[in-house]
Order: sequence, then structure tokens, then C-alpha cells
Amino acid sequence: MNLVKNFYKDITKENITNGFVAFLFAVTGPVAIMLLVGTKTNLTNQELSSWLFGAFAINSVISIFFSFWYKQPLVFMWSIPGIILIGSSIENYSFNEIVGTYIVTGIFLTFLGLTNILTWINKKIPIEIVMGMVAAIFLQFSLNWLYSLKETPILSGSMTITYFIIYAIPSLQRIIPPLLGSLVVGIIIIFNSNQPEVFNNLNFSPIIPTIFFPEFNLKANIELVIPLAITVLFIQNGQGLAILKSAGHKTYIKPYTVACGIGSIINSFFGTVSSCLTGPVTGIIVSDDDNKNDVKVADANKLIGKERVQLLIEKHGKENFIEGIKEFKKKSAINGHYTSGIIFAFLCITFGTFSPFFTGFISSCPPGFIASLGGIALLIVLKNTFISAFSGSFSFGALVSFLITMSDLTILNVGSPFWGLVGGFLICKIYEKKEQKL
Repeated sequence: MNLVKNFYKDITKENITNGFVAFLFAVTGPVAIMLLVGTKTNLTNQELSSWLFGAFAINSVISIFFSFWYKQPLVFMWSIPGIILIGSSIENYSFNEIVGTYIVTGIFLTFLGLTNILTWINKKIPIEIVMGMVAAIFLQFSLNWLYSLKETPILSGSMTITYFIIYAIPSLQRIIPPLLGSLVVGIIIIFNSNQPEVFNNLNFSPIIPTIFFPEFNLKANIELVIPLAITVLFIQNGQGLAILKSAGHKTYIKPYTVACGIGSIINSFFGTVSSCLTGPVTGIIVSDDDNKNDVKVADANKLIGKERVQLLIEKHGKENFIEGIKEFKKKSAINGHYTSGIIFAFLCITFGTFSPFFTGFISSCPPGFIASLGGIALLIVLKNTFISAFSGSFSFGALVSFLITMSDLTILNVGSPFWGLVGGFLICKIYEKKEQKL
């Protein structure tokens, strides 16, 4: 009961808004990317819905537990680079073998979270080579958006133009996010294109999840487990930890990693890629209005009363008093961030439970719709990935990692993402290490 009382005490309108906006972000671009990869499989809508159920509902249960326990917005979702990595390898292995790699990755993450090896790995692997691999995978999927402009010019072109118009007008962005605007325009065009089959596959019933049984393939594990773990630890968790720290929260790497490992093992049976701490969603949740810094004495009057305010101003001076109020409001905002994470999680549980409705709609839409939405959603992520890969000290290693991954090179039946990491790592440790000494 105390948890519920504290929750209602700490929550504000801003927390509710941030949780809802983060939810809108999560169910547009990231879901589009997931379903873009799903179209490369032979899975049914029911099986794809299980992906979403694990990604949103199961991860959100973990998020609620950790957010209440640590009083922080600890939102666990699924790895976008991870699902795209799987998309690049899905044609080489059966989906049950892919599920096997999810379980092995989850065990590996749990092991790392229970030991001190994670700290050592953080120091040894340059983030640039990881981002070089991820940039190559992202680029391959982003190009599908450009191809869709030729195949479905009216649909894809309208969605693209809408995105960039909203993106170019900040005042319009505050009303509707660019990606959401692109989604709405795409749906309107589909509904007006005489395609009644769009409505035929809509299912408003709660999901009955499909359980996937793993198969363990040594080659698949060699190719995918280490890259999957790296996308969780260095890309997704790295972003989330940095955002939490910058927002004023104390972070605990080891328990978060264990949570990702356990979540990955559970979700694997629903066909869902590895769990991770979110980056962009966490950024939305902890965002605070800059106008809150404009503190006035009247704000303090509401908090502690006029008489006490006057007494404190006389004792400490008006400027020091205002600074104290600012610090108090800042700490109050930080203490309430976890409520946004819980609002977000409950919305995601609802979405995951009724995921068949969404997958039924998407499966009936023209291929250009999901290709455009997924490609547009990756634009900003792709830009940031290139910046991270090529603006650091190990840009040459990142380039080698990028090129090898793009090549689809297969050695010993192990795919290019693994060899991209190996090649980039060797260049970083041999060539660029010497270069730095010169």
C-alpha cells in the first residue's frame, strides 16, 4: 500500500505526459522496425504478435518491478540494433535456432551481471567498432525506404514529405511528432485507396502467446551471441545509463545487466529479441520543461507559506533562497521520474496484450508502408550511429567494421556482423594503437 501512496504522491501531470509521449514513440518507429524485420520471416501474424507481447508486456512487468524497487525510471524494452542484427541473419538459420541464440545471450548477460568481467569488457572494446557494425546493418534497412519511393511513390512519398515538413517546423513538432504524422498520413492514404482487405485481418481479442522452442546451433551462436550481447551492453544500456546519470540518477550496472539477461531468457520463448535498458524512451521520460527553471518567490509561497518565505529571504538573501527553491524543485522532479516509467510500462502492457490488432493491420498494408515507416524511423538513429562510429579515436577500425559487415562476408559459415567486430577490433588494437603513440 505504501508503494501506491508514494506513487500518487510523487506523480505529476508532467510525469503522465512524458510517459504517454514515450509510449507513442515506442509503438511507432521501434515497432515499425521490428515488423520490418518480421516481414523477412515466414512467421504468422499470431507469431509476430508474440514478439510484440514479449517486447512490450513481459519487459514492462520487469520495468515496473525495477522502477518501484530503485525509485528510478528503469524501462526495459528490446534492442533495436539487436532485432536488425537478427534481420540480417534470419535467412541463414531457422527461427528456432534464432530463439536458441536469444537464450544463450540471456545466460551470457546474466553471467556478466553477476561478475566483474563487465567492467573489464567495457575498457577493452572500443565503442566505435561496435557502432561501425551497427551502422552497416542500419543502412541496409534504411535503403528499403528509398526503394519504396520508387515502388509506391504516392504512399511512400506522402509519408516522407509529411515527416520532413513536421521535422522542419519546431512549433508543429510540439503538437505531433514527425514520425506519428507520417504514420497518420500513411494510414489515411491506405484507407482511401480502396483496399478493404486492410480491415479483414483486424483482431480485437487479447493475445494467446505462441511459445517457441529453441534449437541450439553452434554456428548461429558464434555469429550472433557476442554481437547481440554487445548491442545490449554498449549501445542500448550505454545510452540508458548515460541518460539516467545526466538526469541526476545513481546507476547500478550489474543488477541492470542481470535484469536484461533474465528478461532475454523469458522473452526468447515468445520469439522476442534480447531485453535491454532503453535509450530514447528513457530520454523522453526524464525530460523536464526548461521553463521550470524560472522560479519565483510566489512558487515558494505555495510550498511553505508567506511568513516562512520572508523569514528565509531575510536570513539567506533572495538570490540564495531562489537557488534553494530551484534545487528543491529539481530534486522533486528527479524523484518523480520513476512514475513516468511506470505509466509507460502499464500502457505497454496493454499494447502487448492486444498486439494481434496491430500486426493484423500491418500485414494487410502495402509493403511500401512498413518499409517507409521503418526506414524513416531509422534516419535519426542512423545519423547518430555514424557520428558515434566515425567521430572518435578509432574511426579507422570503425570503417573496417562497417565495410566487413556491409559485405555479407561469410567465413566458416559465420556471418559478417561477427567478422566486422573482429576485423575492427584488430585494426583498433594493432594499427590505431600504434598511431596514437606516434
